[in-house]
Amino acid sequence: MSKYFQLKHQKEIFDGEIIQLTVDQIKTSSGLEVVREVVHHPGGVGILPLLPNEQVLLVKQFRYPIQQSLLEIPAGKIDSGESPEFSAARELQEEVGFRAGSLEKLTEFYTTPGFCNERLHLYLAKDLSRCQAGSLDEEEEITICRYSFDEVFALIRSGKIIDAKTLIAFQFLFYKGY
Repeated sequence: MSKYFQLKHQKEIFDGEIIQLTVDQIKTSSGLEVVREVVHHPGGVGILPLLPNEQVLLVKQFRYPIQQSLLEIPAGKIDSGESPEFSAARELQEEVGFRAGSLEKLTEFYTTPGFCNERLHLYLAKDLSRCQAGSLDEEEEITICRYSFDEVFALIRSGKIIDAKTLIAFQFLFYKGY
């Protein structure tokens, strides 16, 4: 497992369509035996679609676990056998009906490494062209929104954009000098 932890026993609690949950009994490097609940996730992508004139596309969608709608960059999970870049291109088409002339990797990060192994890959989509939107998951209800950079900054400052992947994507966009 690692030089820090030795897996002694793993019990699968749940195996769903998106996540798997295990309870792991581990031994630390100091010999302490502890239990860790671990959410296993295939990983995901987030895409920041950059339009001309410093405008971006965001999506507004209801997120059941928090019982509210969030304004966020288009995103989705990486399907089995897909590369993160392929997933990003697919999600961009499915959620907002655009293809990217170029996808530039902004960064990747672990969302909540204290209990989950999900790694999220963020991309900047440029040179966009409209295309037929793909099929959304049947439960997805998405509203596509177009904002200027100034409007996004105001939404972030006012606390109206609180989605982590969206905040991180914009931080990297600014870091790159946009």
